[in-house]
Amino acid sequence: MGFLNRRPRLPGRAAALWALAGLFPLSAPASPPERLNVLLITIDTLRADRLGAYGWAEAQTPNIDRLAAGGVKFANAYSHVPLTLPSHVSLLTGLLPVSHGVRDNGFRLPGTASTLAGLLKKAGYRTAAFVGAFPLDSRFGLDRDFDVYDDLYGSRNEVRDLSFIERRAGDVNDKALAWLEGHQEGPFFVWVHYFDPHAPYDPPPPFRDRFRGREYDGEIAYTDAEVGRLIDALGRWGLADRTIVVLTADHGESLGEHQEATHGIFIYDATLHVPLIFRNKRLWLKPKAVAGPVGLVDVAPTILDLLGLPPGRGMQGESLRIRISGRNDGASPPCYIESVAAMMDRQWAPLQGLRTEAWKYIQAPQPELYDLRNDPRETTNLIDRNPDEARRLSEALEKLVRSASPSPEAATKSALDGETRAKLASLGYITGRAAPSDKPRPDPKTMIAVDNLFNEALISSESGRLDEADRLYREVLRKQPDFILAYEYAAYNFYKMERMKEAVQLLEKALALNLETPSLVARLGLYKQEAGEVEESIGILEKAVALDPSQAEALNYLGVSYFRAGKTSAAEEAFRKAIALDADYANAFNNLGNCRLAVKDLDGAGEAYEKAVMLDPRQAAAYNGLGAVSYRKGAAEEAVGRWEKSLSLRPDQPDTCYNLGRAHLRLGRKKEALRFLELFLKAAPAEKYAADIEEVKGVVERLKKELGRTG
Repeated sequence: MGFLNRRPRLPGRAAALWALAGLFPLSAPASPPERLNVLLITIDTLRADRLGAYGWAEAQTPNIDRLAAGGVKFANAYSHVPLTLPSHVSLLTGLLPVSHGVRDNGFRLPGTASTLAGLLKKAGYRTAAFVGAFPLDSRFGLDRDFDVYDDLYGSRNEVRDLSFIERRAGDVNDKALAWLEGHQEGPFFVWVHYFDPHAPYDPPPPFRDRFRGREYDGEIAYTDAEVGRLIDALGRWGLADRTIVVLTADHGESLGEHQEATHGIFIYDATLHVPLIFRNKRLWLKPKAVAGPVGLVDVAPTILDLLGLPPGRGMQGESLRIRISGRNDGASPPCYIESVAAMMDRQWAPLQGLRTEAWKYIQAPQPELYDLRNDPRETTNLIDRNPDEARRLSEALEKLVRSASPSPEAATKSALDGETRAKLASLGYITGRAAPSDKPRPDPKTMIAVDNLFNEALISSESGRLDEADRLYREVLRKQPDFILAYEYAAYNFYKMERMKEAVQLLEKALALNLETPSLVARLGLYKQEAGEVEESIGILEKAVALDPSQAEALNYLGVSYFRAGKTSAAEEAFRKAIALDADYANAFNNLGNCRLAVKDLDGAGEAYEKAVMLDPRQAAAYNGLGAVSYRKGAAEEAVGRWEKSLSLRPDQPDTCYNLGRAHLRLGRKKEALRFLELFLKAAPAEKYAADIEEVKGVVERLKKELGRTG
């Protein structure tokens, strides 16, 4: 679970002992008669101690409990970082965050790191992933070694719409089961990620009623039911004995411990202790329990070892096969832990530490030392009473960090502006880049009240309580005037309130205070664009892209400004760059279609619009574009169908109402034409559509008279 004090690997001559332990001698033969499949299940934000198998008496988790009862349960497994993306990267690469470089949500995995999926793919496995939420979106790089990476959540890709950024476990299962049903022959590696236990806790019926007041447990119970559905399907298809099932979590949840409401700031066990279960009856004839501590970096090398495959180059985790056999020959190595999100997001001090079987050391402005055997809840800081132990662990931590040389290809922030940032925020993840500062960073322990206030503001804004959110954001900025993200999200709240002038002024104030980030600059450019200051928005957005060329959304915003300024070629180039960064960016494909339509390339426009609706079936604007393509090709009936589809998704589109009125009039359907033209008059803002409104009024009056004469 780290790489300090590595244990020697088991010599080949001891292979016979594995059979006695109920484990196949997978070190020989070199070519087993049938290679086992692998199903990796990760449950987001799942505390180990909220499962029945891990001692929670009130849990309703029969399916996970059955997995543990019939397999190998690691009682003390730990995440290295309490954040979704960095933790999954460690899980799938066998590398610590300090090495793989993905230190926060929104970073991108370097191309040089080997992944479990890539190694299994080289060994002949088909690989597929089905993920439940945006923090694991393909734009962040985990998709690269999967044949299928299903991360389509149905997002509308619009700044104002932050819903549909996650999907329930049942929807994830539907996609995973459909794939599995068609790929039962030959070895496969399937990763299924459920996001449901993540805040806000909102279990579906009937779990909502059964767990009223205990919604977090309700989310877990619902997810457990979906785990059961997935495992039962393996049994029906005869795949259970041919598949190694691994179930774990990326991190836990504080639930108010140490004053932290959720996770991401502190590195106490409440957010690091996770379940870890392996099951396959061909490998383990009897259930086993492993008590010693292990880390998530150990999972990938263990899976490879069980399949008779070598570990990936540079993997820092260790195979747990010797632990499972019960032949552990020494103390567990220390487990590296960190959370640098407070530094990246809030300009607070980062936290790093080591966890041993007996002690936890946390390096911070106010360092911490806990006696885990006598104080498992980490309530009494012994840093002053045990200076020698603290010094020993501090030196070991320094040695580990120094030795864990990062990849030459540094992980970089990817697309952390606009919609991406807003989506992460609505999931409780606030990801940014702190501005340079010479002053000491405060200890997160002293700032947790501000963090809770900030999250309260976010929840209020997401729940539509915009005035309340405005008040809370003002209080956050009063308490911490250099809180960059508070400026950005307070401005976003103004944007939702349609107080554009105040949104712009607040971001300009942040820039005047030297609190510049690529994301903040991009958002300012967007608001200028929305306010009609197109030329000024172009300069600002060009600066945002220069600050960070990996911002897909900033490029998309820039393309829109170019298009509105009549610079169609420049707009198309910006949209194509955005798509190159994010191949699933439906809104950029829609905008590319607009560019092609503007230059009368109907086939190119149609292709771009079709791609947009394939990626996002709720992309109303793309259906509108497809209608325009059909109409210009002379297929008026087809155009009507596409425009009606667009209007069903978003009824407040005056252009679409106008188009439908014209199309029905062309087809001789006066009643339908009248209905849509009247809808246009209701939806069209007078200041924007003044000339069209006068024209349509005349047509409406004429149609009313004609329809009146014919009854």
